[in-house]
Amino acid sequence: MSREDFVAVGCRLFAVYLVFLTVRSAFAALNLLSQPSGAAWGGAYAAVVVVLLAVSAFLWFFPLTVARKLLPVMREPRSDTAIGSSTALSIGITLIGLWFLADAISGAAFWLSLLVASRQVDANIFEWSIEQKAKMASTGVELSLSLFLVLGSNGVKRLIYRFRYGAEGAL
Repeated sequence: MSREDFVAVGCRLFAVYLVFLTVRSAFAALNLLSQPSGAAWGGAYAAVVVVLLAVSAFLWFFPLTVARKLLPVMREPRSDTAIGSSTALSIGITLIGLWFLADAISGAAFWLSLLVASRQVDANIFEWSIEQKAKMASTGVELSLSLFLVLGSNGVKRLIYRFRYGAEGAL
C-alpha cells in the first residue's frame, strides 16, 4: 500500500464516523425541534446536516483526491509498501481505538462540565439520576477501552492471535 492509500482509508473511516455522528445527533435534535422554542433552529440544523452529509460523501467517493492534497509531493518515485497481516491488524486496532477515542473525549467533556456545574449548585437542588450515573460510567469505560486500543494495540493483537492459533501461534 502506498502512503496515499493509508490516508484514503483514514478518509473513508472518517466519512463513516461523520455519518454515524450525524445520525446519532439527529435523534437528539428531533427532541429539541419538537419543542416550541426549537422550531426556529430547524433550518439551521437542516443546513448543518446537509453540509455534514456532503462532506461525508466527498470523503467517501474521493478519498485519493483528499489524500493527494493532504500529503506533500515527494521527489522520489512512488514507493509502495507491502504490509503483513500482523501490521495491518495493528493499524486496524489503532484506528478503531482512535474512532472510540474521538467519541469518548466529547462524552467525557460533557460529563465533566455537568459535574463542575452540579458542584456549583446547592447540593439539595441537584441530584444525579441512575441513568446519568450509568452513562457517566459507560463513558469512562469507553474512554479507558479506547486508550487501551490506541496505546496497547500490540497486546490486543497478541491476544487475538493466541485465541485464533493457540499458544504456539502467539507473537
